[in-house]
Amino acid sequence: MGNALLAIGATEWKLLIRNRTVAFSATALPLVMGVFLAYSRPAEGGWAMTVALQLLAVLGFTVYFTTSTALTSRREDLYLKRLCSAEPAPVVVLAGMLVPTAVLGVVQSAVVLGLSAAFGAPLGGNPLLLVVAVAGGLVMCLLAGVATSGRTSTAEQAQITTLPFFFAMFGGALWASVSAGGTWAALLLPGAAVAELVRLSMTPQDWTAQVNAALPAVLALLGWVLLCGVAARGWFRWDPRA
Repeated sequence: MGNALLAIGATEWKLLIRNRTVAFSATALPLVMGVFLAYSRPAEGGWAMTVALQLLAVLGFTVYFTTSTALTSRREDLYLKRLCSAEPAPVVVLAGMLVPTAVLGVVQSAVVLGLSAAFGAPLGGNPLLLVVAVAGGLVMCLLAGVATSGRTSTAEQAQITTLPFFFAMFGGALWASVSAGGTWAALLLPGAAVAELVRLSMTPQDWTAQVNAALPAVLALLGWVLLCGVAARGWFRWDPRA
Protein backbone atom coordinates (compact mmCIF):
# COMPACT_ATOMS: atom_id res chain seq x y z
CA MET A 1 0.00 0.00 0.00
CA GLY A 2 2.83 2.39 0.85
CA ASN A 3 4.52 1.93 -2.53
CA ALA A 4 1.24 2.48 -4.37
CA LEU A 5 0.56 5.61 -2.32
CA LEU A 6 3.95 7.10 -3.14
CA ALA A 7 3.71 6.12 -6.80
CA ILE A 8 0.32 7.80 -7.19
CA GLY A 9 1.58 10.85 -5.33
CA ALA A 10 4.67 11.14 -7.53
CA THR A 11 2.59 10.87 -10.68
CA GLU A 12 0.13 13.46 -9.41
CA TRP A 13 2.99 15.86 -8.66
CA LYS A 14 4.19 15.58 -12.27
CA LEU A 15 0.67 16.25 -13.53
CA LEU A 16 0.30 19.29 -11.27
CA ILE A 17 3.45 21.03 -12.41
CA ARG A 18 2.53 20.52 -16.07
CA ASN A 19 -0.48 22.80 -15.63
CA ARG A 20 1.02 26.28 -15.43
CA THR A 21 -2.04 27.91 -13.87
CA VAL A 22 -2.37 25.31 -11.12
CA ALA A 23 1.40 25.20 -10.59
CA PHE A 24 1.51 28.98 -10.14
CA SER A 25 -1.43 29.07 -7.72
CA ALA A 26 0.04 26.16 -5.75
CA THR A 27 3.64 27.33 -5.53
CA ALA A 28 4.45 30.94 -6.38
CA LEU A 29 1.23 32.80 -5.53
CA PRO A 30 1.09 31.95 -1.78
CA LEU A 31 4.76 32.86 -1.35
CA VAL A 32 4.33 36.16 -3.22
CA MET A 33 1.35 36.97 -1.00
CA GLY A 34 3.39 36.01 2.06
CA VAL A 35 6.16 38.45 1.17
CA PHE A 36 3.65 41.20 0.37
CA LEU A 37 1.80 40.72 3.67
CA ALA A 38 5.06 40.76 5.63
CA TYR A 39 6.07 44.06 4.00
CA SER A 40 2.65 45.71 4.34
CA ARG A 41 1.83 44.56 7.86
CA PRO A 42 -1.44 46.23 8.97
CA ALA A 43 -1.46 48.42 12.07
CA GLU A 44 -4.67 46.79 13.30
CA GLY A 45 -4.14 43.12 13.99
CA GLY A 46 -0.36 43.39 13.66
CA TRP A 47 1.71 40.27 13.21
CA ALA A 48 -1.13 37.98 14.31
CA MET A 49 -3.31 39.03 11.39
CA THR A 50 -0.36 38.98 8.99
CA VAL A 51 0.74 35.45 9.88
CA ALA A 52 -2.86 34.19 9.86
CA LEU A 53 -3.44 35.58 6.37
CA GLN A 54 -0.10 34.17 5.18
CA LEU A 55 -1.05 30.69 6.39
CA LEU A 56 -4.54 30.95 4.92
CA ALA A 57 -3.06 31.98 1.57
CA VAL A 58 -1.07 28.74 1.61
CA LEU A 59 -4.02 26.66 2.82
CA GLY A 60 -6.45 28.33 0.43
CA PHE A 61 -4.43 28.34 -2.78
CA THR A 62 -1.90 25.54 -2.36
CA VAL A 63 -4.17 23.07 -0.59
CA TYR A 64 -7.86 23.86 -1.14
CA PHE A 65 -7.88 25.26 -4.68
CA THR A 66 -5.29 22.81 -5.99
CA THR A 67 -7.11 19.82 -4.49
CA SER A 68 -10.46 20.91 -5.95
CA THR A 69 -9.02 21.60 -9.40
CA ALA A 70 -6.83 18.49 -9.58
CA LEU A 71 -9.49 16.02 -8.46
CA THR A 72 -12.06 17.53 -10.83
CA SER A 73 -9.65 17.35 -13.75
CA ARG A 74 -8.58 13.77 -13.00
CA ARG A 75 -12.19 12.66 -12.61
CA GLU A 76 -13.33 14.22 -15.90
CA ASP A 77 -10.34 12.66 -17.71
CA LEU A 78 -11.38 9.25 -16.29
CA TYR A 79 -7.97 9.05 -14.63
CA LEU A 80 -9.52 8.30 -11.24
CA LYS A 81 -11.59 5.45 -12.69
CA ARG A 82 -8.52 3.93 -14.34
CA LEU A 83 -6.61 4.06 -11.06
CA CYS A 84 -9.49 2.47 -9.16
CA SER A 85 -9.69 -0.36 -11.70
CA ALA A 86 -6.10 -1.27 -10.87
CA GLU A 87 -4.88 -2.94 -7.68
CA PRO A 88 -4.89 -0.04 -5.14
CA ALA A 89 -8.02 0.41 -3.03
CA PRO A 90 -10.03 3.61 -3.64
CA VAL A 91 -8.91 5.09 -0.32
CA VAL A 92 -5.27 4.57 -1.35
CA VAL A 93 -5.92 6.26 -4.70
CA LEU A 94 -7.53 9.28 -3.06
CA ALA A 95 -4.84 9.53 -0.38
CA GLY A 96 -2.12 9.33 -3.02
CA MET A 97 -3.77 12.12 -4.99
CA LEU A 98 -3.67 14.33 -1.89
CA VAL A 99 -0.05 13.66 -0.94
CA PRO A 100 1.58 16.36 -3.15
CA THR A 101 -0.70 19.19 -2.02
CA ALA A 102 -0.41 18.13 1.63
CA VAL A 103 3.40 18.04 1.52
CA LEU A 104 3.55 21.31 -0.41
CA GLY A 105 1.18 22.92 2.10
CA VAL A 106 3.39 21.91 5.03
CA VAL A 107 6.58 23.10 3.32
CA GLN A 108 5.10 26.44 2.29
CA SER A 109 3.63 27.00 5.75
CA ALA A 110 7.10 26.50 7.21
CA VAL A 111 8.54 28.91 4.63
CA VAL A 112 6.07 31.73 5.33
CA LEU A 113 6.49 31.27 9.09
CA GLY A 114 10.25 31.47 8.68
CA LEU A 115 9.82 34.54 6.51
CA SER A 116 7.69 36.24 9.16
CA ALA A 117 10.18 35.33 11.87
CA ALA A 118 12.94 36.90 9.79
CA PHE A 119 10.87 40.09 9.59
CA GLY A 120 10.45 40.12 13.37
CA ALA A 121 7.22 38.23 14.06
CA PRO A 122 7.08 36.94 17.67
CA LEU A 123 6.54 33.26 16.83
CA GLY A 124 8.27 31.75 19.84
CA GLY A 125 5.42 32.14 22.34
CA ASN A 126 3.60 28.84 21.93
CA PRO A 127 4.65 26.90 18.81
CA LEU A 128 2.26 24.07 19.71
CA LEU A 129 -0.73 26.27 18.89
CA LEU A 130 0.85 27.17 15.55
CA VAL A 131 1.28 23.47 14.76
CA VAL A 132 -2.37 22.83 15.64
CA ALA A 133 -3.45 25.75 13.43
CA VAL A 134 -1.43 24.51 10.44
CA ALA A 135 -2.31 20.83 10.86
CA GLY A 136 -6.00 21.44 11.49
CA GLY A 137 -6.26 23.97 8.69
CA LEU A 138 -4.45 21.61 6.31
CA VAL A 139 -6.82 18.70 6.98
CA MET A 140 -9.84 21.02 6.77
CA CYS A 141 -8.76 22.40 3.38
CA LEU A 142 -7.90 18.97 1.97
CA LEU A 143 -11.35 17.65 2.88
CA ALA A 144 -13.04 20.83 1.67
CA GLY A 145 -11.21 20.45 -1.65
CA VAL A 146 -12.40 16.86 -1.98
CA ALA A 147 -15.96 17.95 -1.23
CA THR A 148 -15.88 20.90 -3.64
CA SER A 149 -14.56 18.73 -6.47
CA GLY A 150 -17.75 16.68 -6.23
CA ARG A 151 -19.80 19.82 -6.93
CA THR A 152 -17.56 21.01 -9.78
CA SER A 153 -18.07 19.94 -13.38
CA THR A 154 -14.79 21.13 -14.91
CA ALA A 155 -11.39 22.28 -13.71
CA GLU A 156 -12.15 25.76 -15.04
CA GLN A 157 -15.38 25.89 -13.03
CA ALA A 158 -13.36 25.35 -9.85
CA GLN A 159 -12.40 29.02 -10.03
CA ILE A 160 -16.06 29.76 -9.24
CA THR A 161 -17.07 26.89 -6.97
CA THR A 162 -14.15 27.49 -4.60
CA LEU A 163 -15.02 31.15 -4.02
CA PRO A 164 -17.58 30.70 -1.18
CA PHE A 165 -15.16 28.75 1.01
CA PHE A 166 -12.36 31.19 0.11
CA PHE A 167 -14.43 34.18 1.19
CA ALA A 168 -15.55 32.39 4.37
CA MET A 169 -11.95 31.54 5.31
CA PHE A 170 -10.47 34.98 4.78
CA GLY A 171 -13.54 36.77 6.13
CA GLY A 172 -13.44 34.66 9.28
CA ALA A 173 -9.72 35.30 9.72
CA LEU A 174 -10.15 39.06 9.40
CA TRP A 175 -13.10 39.06 11.81
CA ALA A 176 -11.26 36.99 14.42
CA SER A 177 -8.07 39.07 14.09
CA VAL A 178 -9.87 42.39 14.44
CA SER A 179 -12.12 41.28 17.31
CA ALA A 180 -9.05 39.73 19.02
CA GLY A 181 -11.26 37.62 21.20
CA GLY A 182 -12.28 34.64 19.17
CA THR A 183 -16.02 35.15 19.68
CA TRP A 184 -18.18 32.15 18.89
CA ALA A 185 -19.89 34.11 16.12
CA ALA A 186 -16.54 34.62 14.39
CA LEU A 187 -15.47 31.02 15.04
CA LEU A 188 -18.44 29.80 13.01
CA LEU A 189 -16.42 30.72 9.91
CA PRO A 190 -13.67 28.30 8.79
CA GLY A 191 -10.67 30.64 8.82
CA ALA A 192 -11.42 32.21 12.20
CA ALA A 193 -10.14 29.28 14.27
CA VAL A 194 -6.79 29.32 12.46
CA ALA A 195 -6.46 33.08 12.98
CA GLU A 196 -7.40 32.80 16.66
CA LEU A 197 -4.85 30.04 17.29
CA VAL A 198 -2.17 32.14 15.60
CA ARG A 199 -3.10 35.16 17.73
CA LEU A 200 -3.04 33.15 20.95
CA SER A 201 0.33 31.61 20.07
CA MET A 202 1.76 35.15 20.07
CA THR A 203 -0.02 36.33 23.21
CA PRO A 204 2.36 36.74 26.18
CA GLN A 205 0.75 34.27 28.61
CA ASP A 206 1.86 31.08 30.30
CA TRP A 207 1.22 27.86 28.39
CA THR A 208 -1.69 26.76 30.59
CA ALA A 209 -3.56 30.02 30.09
CA GLN A 210 -2.89 29.92 26.34
CA VAL A 211 -4.11 26.35 25.99
CA ASN A 212 -7.26 27.06 28.00
CA ALA A 213 -7.97 30.15 25.92
CA ALA A 214 -7.42 28.14 22.73
CA LEU A 215 -10.02 25.46 23.50
CA PRO A 216 -12.93 27.23 21.72
CA ALA A 217 -10.81 27.71 18.59
CA VAL A 218 -9.61 24.10 18.69
CA LEU A 219 -13.19 22.84 19.03
CA ALA A 220 -14.32 25.10 16.20
CA LEU A 221 -11.51 23.84 13.96
CA LEU A 222 -12.34 20.23 14.79
CA GLY A 223 -15.96 20.98 13.98
CA TRP A 224 -14.98 22.29 10.55
CA VAL A 225 -12.77 19.26 9.93
CA LEU A 226 -15.70 16.96 10.73
CA LEU A 227 -18.12 19.02 8.63
CA CYS A 228 -15.76 19.02 5.64
CA GLY A 229 -15.19 15.29 6.12
CA VAL A 230 -18.92 14.58 6.02
CA ALA A 231 -19.29 16.77 2.93
CA ALA A 232 -16.35 15.05 1.24
CA ARG A 233 -17.80 11.62 1.96
CA GLY A 234 -21.20 12.60 0.63
CA TRP A 235 -20.23 14.71 -2.39
CA PHE A 236 -17.04 13.21 -3.80
CA ARG A 237 -17.51 11.44 -7.14
CA TRP A 238 -15.35 8.94 -9.00
CA ASP A 239 -17.38 9.21 -12.21
CA PRO A 240 -17.61 12.30 -14.44
CA ARG A 241 -20.53 14.61 -13.77
CA ALA A 242 -23.29 14.33 -16.34
